[in-house]
Amino acid sequence: MGMNLITLAAEAHEAGMSFWDELWAITLDPAHIASELIWQIIFDGLFVAFFYGVVYKRWLLPRLRREIHHEIDTEHGIEHHDDHIHIKGARDHD
Repeated sequence: MGMNLITLAAEAHEAGMSFWDELWAITLDPAHIASELIWQIIFDGLFVAFFYGVVYKRWLLPRLRREIHHEIDTEHGIEHHDDHIHIKGARDHD
């Protein structure tokens, strides 16, 4: 299929069409428009929605938040328990 498009483009160029004529012919071709719409839907729907919605928001972001929260708690001496926290080294707390 890729070679067919190259052949068609070469034939159009040999037929005397200028660059702009070829550009408008491709841009306004209904098959090309439909193809672009289909690929846009596939890319937006599958890749962007899946990777952002599932991989990033549901897996990576919560993991990063937990790790950062744990590092900050360790740095500041905070211990979490079920219903309260302990802050080590704080005189006016607990």
